[in-house]
Amino acid sequence: MANENPAMSHSLHVGEFNQEFLSKPYETPYRMHIDGFSAEFLDDSLTKIQHKLFGPWGLIGDKGGNNDFADRCSVYIFGQIYGRGGLDLKTRGFLVLAALSVLQKENVIPTWTNACLNLGWTEDELNELGALVSHVGGFPPSRAALMIYEDVFAKRKAAAK
Repeated sequence: MANENPAMSHSLHVGEFNQEFLSKPYETPYRMHIDGFSAEFLDDSLTKIQHKLFGPWGLIGDKGGNNDFADRCSVYIFGQIYGRGGLDLKTRGFLVLAALSVLQKENVIPTWTNACLNLGWTEDELNELGALVSHVGGFPPSRAALMIYEDVFAKRKAAAK
């Protein structure tokens, strides 16, 4: 189900789950250190990675649009880093959420919780991650992460109605 409300926060974007795409690492055909920044690399980074996670938003979001800085960040972050081989996108998203939860980055946990749901992780699996956070980061980060996850779950359910 795609989010049809453009005013909706990108942390509630519901993307299409594509098991085949997510089951193997996406490795970009570009090498920024050799090929440099190009319109093709930007388009690839946006459509094949960034938009799968967060929907068709600019990196700055709906208020800021995109600019040259945001485009270059998208290429670097989603093309060069997330486009590396070795790990599939689904695993990368889960690892990012785990790190953010341990580090108590509460302002971006909702965005990555939703991205993980877009990548095919279930609520039960994310709740298990939240419980595991207590053994690495302690009980307060675990409790905070689980509360944020639950808020995202509830907002997605309400948006689906």
